Amino acid sequence: MITRTSIAAVIAAATMACAQEGVPVQSGSKIYVADEDSGALSVIDHASQRRLRTIDLSETTGDTVVHFTLHNVQVAPDGRSVWVTAMPRVEGHAAHGGALAEQVIVIDPRTDGVTARIPVGSGLHLAHVVLDAASRYAYVSANEASQVLRIDTQTRQIVNRYDLGAGRAPHGMRFCGDRLYVANMDGRSVSVIEPATGGVREVAVGGVAVQVACALGGRYVFASLYDTREVVRLEVATGALTRIALPSGAQGPVQLYPLRDGHIYVCDQGLLLDRPASNKVFEIDAQSATVTATIEVGRGAHGVVASDDGMTAFITNVADNTVTVVDTAARRAVATIAVGQAPNGISHWHVTGGMP
Repeated sequence: MITRTSIAAVIAAATMACAQEGVPVQSGSKIYVADEDSGALSVIDHASQRRLRTIDLSETTGDTVVHFTLHNVQVAPDGRSVWVTAMPRVEGHAAHGGALAEQVIVIDPRTDGVTARIPVGSGLHLAHVVLDAASRYAYVSANEASQVLRIDTQTRQIVNRYDLGAGRAPHGMRFCGDRLYVANMDGRSVSVIEPATGGVREVAVGGVAVQVACALGGRYVFASLYDTREVVRLEVATGALTRIALPSGAQGPVQLYPLRDGHIYVCDQGLLLDRPASNKVFEIDAQSATVTATIEVGRGAHGVVASDDGMTAFITNVADNTVTVVDTAARRAVATIAVGQAPNGISHWHVTGGMP
């Protein structure tokens, strides 16, 4: 009988054989990591839990080489493309207000090669990118412009700009049903965008909102609040808010991700507001709105994604330049993978599609 384990073993064996022969590796399941300070993507093989390669996203024009600061990476739900937010660097610093255009870069996961560079303007400070369920449009948060850009994935053109209001500083985003929920850091709120109508409304959450997650079939949206060391739960149908205090010693949550079993993983990064780096991931039960476990990972736990079967989670550790592999059933770290400098966003590709 062919099982998931035997398939994984075959993939791992093929991966190692190809690597030995110098043939480009094609894995059945890969993790993409945006190494923010390295300006490259790390590509990790799920089966072997080894870094397969790095994808340098610098761009050469004539005699000029432009390097980029990479913040976020997202695999399209249909698995046909990988999207990255990239800000050009001048003399080692991100050129937020410079003349060089910020880009959304598109990768082909079959070859891990760049297929498109989409210039979107300067002074935007691109943060996160997500795609709708049909992979028809990509949405990019522009932190300094307080906008969300909508990009047609076929034409690679910006087709809409959603204004969230001055000084909102949008960051992480997720779709929940047909609505896009956007965490606003300076706005201390969550914006709700309805792409079908262009409507935008705002929900105050009382803290620096960094990222959101959709859980339990779209019943709830969760948002991490860095400054108050909380996670807030928004009931979509009623608008009711439930505040969840993180355990004593929490240094500030950033990314969070829903598991198939009804739990939410919350990365407690720290590092901002003069706080020390944390090495904790908190597990929250979405239904009861309670913290059910604490998992130790690397320092500066930032990004998180789960595998398609929900059995494994991958955590980027921005202060350690590593990715921690977590067994979600055992609730413990089982491996550590070295990647590039300041790993930030993370996403998962598998043979039938992509995970956020």
